[in-house]
Amino acid sequence: DVRETLVLLINQAKERFSPYNMLYDQLVHLPFNRPIYVLSIGTAAYQMNEAVLYHATQEPFIRIKESLVVTRYGVDVKQQQNTSVFHANHLIPDENSLKAADAVINFLSKLNQDDTLLVLLSGGGTALLEKPAEGTSLQDFNARIEHLVKNGASLEEIDNERKNMSQIKGGKLLQHIKCKHIFIYAMSDIQGDIPKFIASNPFMPDAEKVEDKMSADKFHRFDNLTAEKFTPVDKAVTYKIVANNHDFCEVIRQTAVDTILSLEPDLIHVMTTELSGEASRNGKEIAALANLIEKQEGKGIAAFATPCLLIFGGETNVTFRHEGVAGRTTELALSAVEELSGLMSCGLLAYTTDGRENFCDACGAYVDNLTRQKLEEAGIDIAAAIQSNDSFTALQAVGAVFPAEPSGLSV
Repeated sequence: DVRETLVLLINQAKERFSPYNMLYDQLVHLPFNRPIYVLSIGTAAYQMNEAVLYHATQEPFIRIKESLVVTRYGVDVKQQQNTSVFHANHLIPDENSLKAADAVINFLSKLNQDDTLLVLLSGGGTALLEKPAEGTSLQDFNARIEHLVKNGASLEEIDNERKNMSQIKGGKLLQHIKCKHIFIYAMSDIQGDIPKFIASNPFMPDAEKVEDKMSADKFHRFDNLTAEKFTPVDKAVTYKIVANNHDFCEVIRQTAVDTILSLEPDLIHVMTTELSGEASRNGKEIAALANLIEKQEGKGIAAFATPCLLIFGGETNVTFRHEGVAGRTTELALSAVEELSGLMSCGLLAYTTDGRENFCDACGAYVDNLTRQKLEEAGIDIAAAIQSNDSFTALQAVGAVFPAEPSGLSV
């Protein structure tokens, strides 16, 4: 059963890739037996904070003084000792994003020079935490960003404008921190792992030179961070990418090697970790590749023998031209249906690692050679559903959608 196999595979990979595992080896780099304040921001913030608190109970040298978590709506939380949790909207800043920003500033202002700050960053942090510049309302702030997005502005253009209109982004939170030692562990949902784009990096001024790409296996130190608009500070900031899309795809591959015994290891391929562009285009191209592999099978010229597993990582997008209900995973999956309809033993699972699509209540979708028939029997026109950006509605009608779920990941 291809569907059952792929669902089991993604769940096992998530378990191996959990914050508990990715953070454990990093905690030994923190100063021993000194008070540590933990600030966790992002869609995976609660799970990352929970992992640190758990390891602190197992390792006496880790002394967590207090934690503050800022995460998105819908994340279930349990009461944790000396931990405060704020929920806000992770797509567009709302009133709770402003309250969270004030809480973060108050939290940081309590730290003394000899304390240690551990920052845990994950995707969604950009909107969860915001304090518009003086004279800029939240409505004006959001309207400006929405205008840039709809007019096709680049990530850098949008990020620069967001920082210009913010009192906390682009390193501006540093002015509220008295402690010298700051450790930032980031779960990257940005291609290239560029720190200034992850949660619009509130702890590193853009005026400083940084590498365009951060190695996933090395620490990068930025000492004496200063900029003209800041009072000179003496900080030791250690920034590390603790997880990214490439790492997760490799974990999926290794999990498949270990658990799907019917597959030869050299027939399990990570095709790319830089998938980008329109989800609908990617869905068609991936399904076309599957078609090509099957047609070449047995002719002695096949690029891939079967059975095989192809893994694609990255971040696609959906351009909404109509008022339908869709997400990246449902749009990609529905766009693959026509090409997959002629393949007897091929299935496609599209999954978003943070467990929830931005614009629909789904974490993923599965389609195979039977999906087209099910859609036709339900009276659904596939082309019309794609054209109207209504892929979620279409696939949900035939049981092909997986409901949103907390994942603790964002890569």
